[in-house]
Amino acid sequence: MSERKLRAYVDIPTHLGPDVTMNQTITNISLSGCLVRTDTQLAVGSSLSLSIPISGGETLRLRARVVREHGLDGYGIGFEAMSDEYRRELALLIAETDEGMN
Repeated sequence: MSERKLRAYVDIPTHLGPDVTMNQTITNISLSGCLVRTDTQLAVGSSLSLSIPISGGETLRLRARVVREHGLDGYGIGFEAMSDEYRRELALLIAETDEGMN
């Protein structure tokens, strides 16, 4: 299955860094990126870190880049290279969220 097809619509609070310290919300997520709703202005092309809570109280900390503005209050975020372990954890999060919605 391609990275773009495995997607879940979610409501996950997250933290963007290093410069943005306000909490944001992920509204959909795939293995290649996510949509973040925020009132904070982000520059397309800027690098950031993204913290995503997963089961067991753990957090995935991913390097990412703002790839596009999405409406007035959201941004498309593309994930940069991640370890196989993080990719598995992210796929599990997406699968669990998708199952919970069906």
